[in-house]
Amino acid sequence: MASSSPLKFIEKALLATGPFALSYTDPDQKWVIRKHLTSFLQDFPNFDLSTDTFNHNNGTTVQLFRLDGSLRTPQSTAIKLTIWVHENYPLTPPLVFVIPPDSTVPVRTNHPFVNSSGFTTSNYIETWEYPPCSLLNFVRNLRRVLANDHPFVQTDSVPTKTWSVSRPEALHRLVTSLHYDVVAIMASSEEEIESLWRLQTEVKQRSESVRTIISYLETERETLKENVLKLRDDTDVLDIWMERNYPKLMKVTSSDVGVEEMIEMEEEKKLLVESLAADKAIEDVLCTLEEACKRGELEIGSYLKHVRVLAREQFFSRHHHLYM
Repeated sequence: MASSSPLKFIEKALLATGPFALSYTDPDQKWVIRKHLTSFLQDFPNFDLSTDTFNHNNGTTVQLFRLDGSLRTPQSTAIKLTIWVHENYPLTPPLVFVIPPDSTVPVRTNHPFVNSSGFTTSNYIETWEYPPCSLLNFVRNLRRVLANDHPFVQTDSVPTKTWSVSRPEALHRLVTSLHYDVVAIMASSEEEIESLWRLQTEVKQRSESVRTIISYLETERETLKENVLKLRDDTDVLDIWMERNYPKLMKVTSSDVGVEEMIEMEEEKKLLVESLAADKAIEDVLCTLEEACKRGELEIGSYLKHVRVLAREQFFSRHHHLYM
C-alpha cells in the first residue's frame, strides 16, 4: 500500500481492517505514531511511506509502516535507509536498515553501528526511552553518527575533532573511537594467540623429538651395560684360564717340557675348544627355541623342558672348561 497524501495515508492505514490491518492496536499508540510520522515526513519529505509485512527473527510476521529514502550527511554521499515502525512503538525503537548502493559495495567490516546485514543501532537506540525519544530525533542522531563513520566509505577511525558538539554526538564519537580501539586490540590479540599456538606446536614437536632421543639413548645404555657384563664374564673366564695355564706356557717357552707334557697340553687345548664350541652351540639352540616359542611354533611346556635339559648341559660344559 503506497502513500499519496502522507496524513491521509497514515489515517487510512491506521483505520484499515481485514488483511490490510496494521499491527498497532492501542488507540493512544496510533495517535503517537500519526504524530511522529507526520513530524518526520515534514523534516524528511524525500522518504516514501508505505505499509508492508515484516518478518521478525523468531518467525512472526507483522504489518508495519515502512519508510524508504536517502539520508544525506554533510560530509558524505546519501545513504539509503529502510525504517520500520515497530508494532510496540513508541515503547520500542524503530528498526532501521542501511541499504547498499549495489551488491558490489558491502557494509564495512567492524562498523560500530551497522552490521553486515545492514541493521543499524546506536547509543540512542540502546538507551531508547519514550518520552523523550522519537523517530525524528533518532534519524537526526543517526545522520550525525553516519556522517562521522560512513558504513560504505572508509573514514578515519577517530572522528575529526570539533569544538561544538552536542552531548549525544560526543558520546557517539567516544563509542566509535573505543570500538575501533577494541577491534585493533582484538586483532593484535588474535595474531599473538596464533603465534603462541604455532610456538606451542613447535615445542610439542621438539618435545617428541627429545623423548625419542632419550628413549634411544636409554636403549643404547642398556645395550652397553649388557656388553660390559658380557666382557666382564669373558675376562673372568680368561683370567681363570691364564691362572691355570700360564705355568704350563712358561714351561713350553723355556724348552724344558717333555713330549708327554706337550701331548697333554695339546689334549687340554682340544678339550677346551670342544667345550667352548659346545657352549656356543647350546646358546644358539636356546635362541632358536626362544624364537620358535615366540612365533607359537613350540608349546611352552616343551620349550621349558628343552631349556632345562640344555641349561644343565651348558652348566656342566662351562664348569668343565673353567677348571681345566
